[in-house]
Amino acid sequence: MLTMTAAVALLATGAAMAAPAAKKEKVVFVEAAPVKDKPAVTLDPAKAYVMLRSDAAIPLQLMRVPSAEDQAKYDELRADALVEAREKYVKKKASYDKAKAAYDKMPKGSPKPELPKEPVEPTEENFEFTPFGLLTGVSVGPLNRFAKGAGDDKVSTYVHELTPGTYRVYGVMSVLPGGGAFGSCFCMGSVKFDVKAGEITDLGRFVSQEMPKREPGDNAKPSPIALEYRLPVAGDTVDARLQSLPVRQARLKPVGKLPNYFGMPIGRFPAIEGVMRYDRDKIVDLTAGS
Repeated sequence: MLTMTAAVALLATGAAMAAPAAKKEKVVFVEAAPVKDKPAVTLDPAKAYVMLRSDAAIPLQLMRVPSAEDQAKYDELRADALVEAREKYVKKKASYDKAKAAYDKMPKGSPKPELPKEPVEPTEENFEFTPFGLLTGVSVGPLNRFAKGAGDDKVSTYVHELTPGTYRVYGVMSVLPGGGAFGSCFCMGSVKFDVKAGEITDLGRFVSQEMPKREPGDNAKPSPIALEYRLPVAGDTVDARLQSLPVRQARLKPVGKLPNYFGMPIGRFPAIEGVMRYDRDKIVDLTAGS
């Protein structure tokens, strides 16, 4: 199983890991960028868009759910990287065997240099390759806000352009350029949704819950912001610049567990009426047959 440390290291070197296949074809699973706060908005008919509202400055991490085509390309990337790793192993093993032979020939009792660690042959079972989700992460917010409510309306709107397909909500987190992250993941259960070319998918709204007042003299560390999720509903206010554009409500479906790639606090997406609930740690799909 991929360890957290290895996952972060592989994320930071993902481009290099894909190098063997890049010689044949440059594989890009997801292209994404925030839609900027400008007077007018024009959609790229080849791109999909996701919209999120929140009354707190939160970062949301999405990960692409691989299609059959994605999976085939990913498997090819991994296979090519494994071939390259095996080629490197052969050279490392030859160097080790040479050093080991010289080491064994040294007279007993004489000071010996430290013998290099014997390399491990990469196999299909032990080869560590960047997980698909880490190659396809999309960070939405808290920066690059598209719109902010006026007056007492504190709701911020985020609009993000991305490659059409299916995505899951991985967590409320910020992923740093070097591969680290902070926040929490929905590793124990979450939701997925489709985004289609030429339209904006309304993912809904996060609302910060009012935290209990602290007693005087309470020096405990402040609790993190508690968030409530609300489904998009007909009649939700849409920024005037988006009203003439195709906006549709996200159709959420439950999706299973994922590894905690970043070693973060683990949680799960809140239960949603008509979408999913939890039976202890089991996800119950309420969309089946709908």
